[in-house]
Amino acid sequence: MSKKFNSDLLTSKLHVANGRWKYFLCVPTLIVVIALIAFGIYSGVNGTASQGMNIGLDFTGGSAITVTIGQDLTDEQYDALCDKYVDIIKAQGFNVSEPQKMGSGIDTAIYIKYYNAAKDDELQELNQVITDEIVLASEEYNLNATDNVSIHSISAGSAQKLLTQAVIAIVITWVLVLIYIIIRFELWSGIAAVIALMFDVINMVCLTILFHVPVNSTFVAALITIVAYSINNTIVVFDRVREHTKAKKAELNALNIGFEVDRAVQETASRSVISTFTTMITVVLLAIIGVESISLEFCLPIIFGLLSGLFSSLFVAPSLYVAMRTSVFNRRKAAIGYVGAPAKDGSAPKAKKKKKQVKANVSRKYRRK
Repeated sequence: MSKKFNSDLLTSKLHVANGRWKYFLCVPTLIVVIALIAFGIYSGVNGTASQGMNIGLDFTGGSAITVTIGQDLTDEQYDALCDKYVDIIKAQGFNVSEPQKMGSGIDTAIYIKYYNAAKDDELQELNQVITDEIVLASEEYNLNATDNVSIHSISAGSAQKLLTQAVIAIVITWVLVLIYIIIRFELWSGIAAVIALMFDVINMVCLTILFHVPVNSTFVAALITIVAYSINNTIVVFDRVREHTKAKKAELNALNIGFEVDRAVQETASRSVISTFTTMITVVLLAIIGVESISLEFCLPIIFGLLSGLFSSLFVAPSLYVAMRTSVFNRRKAAIGYVGAPAKDGSAPKAKKKKKQVKANVSRKYRRK
């Protein structure tokens, strides 16, 4: 292969790396737009903005009541019971979300969430009143408060504290990742990696909205897990770039950065795909054999995050890195190569070359014959 052909190949690769990063960002942008539409629909149906994202009691405070009926219900019976239960809860001053039907046969149950309208010290007393009235309203089904009605509650103060801690945990994770990559590589790769992690978080949240997955402390655990997993694939790409440049005893510049990053992505793509889908097999098995709450609140967000992390590590982070570094190289070259000020008539100045010409540190592989 001639040196001229290598140079043409370099130009092609550089065009791919610099020209397509905007298209890669269209995918998460489309997901965000669809999620916003879904958010508006869910908010309108449930009557509250928090239910547009299906934020759980862990972050809002309130109670979730599960009434186990013990038999199958027709649509008419289900609607009648839901209307009774919602009226009972609203009478105590609570804002009620849309009831949900759970299970079948003897496990048939009605699940309703309602949010704090009273002080925390009054919550337990009001929940007891609601339980007693629901049992009375369902006397034809022979329910009792101990076996058929269960209520899970969390105070508003505890919910706010937990939400604050979750946000702090995610921000600290981003900061630590940025510091680590800056120390191991350099500033621009760290910025690109953190932006890619933000895309992963945004994509997970948007897909969670679309599928109306409950957002609670379990979801936060899944989010932090994905942040740690996704950064590993990104680091592998940047590490391969460093290995190549070190082996050639060359430095990255505007001419070779696109080629080197594209080459690193191609060499690590199969490894990233295989490791991601191997992990996904384990998560899917956990979702199948695990309880419903683990399957819905942990495994499904993990699957969303794995797919998003694979996309961002192979397309978003490398593309942003090339775009930022190329811009820096070009500005630096312009600042070093030419001096001058606008003429009095406002026309562009004539370029004056400095006495000392700055030679680009480019490996012979990338020079034309």
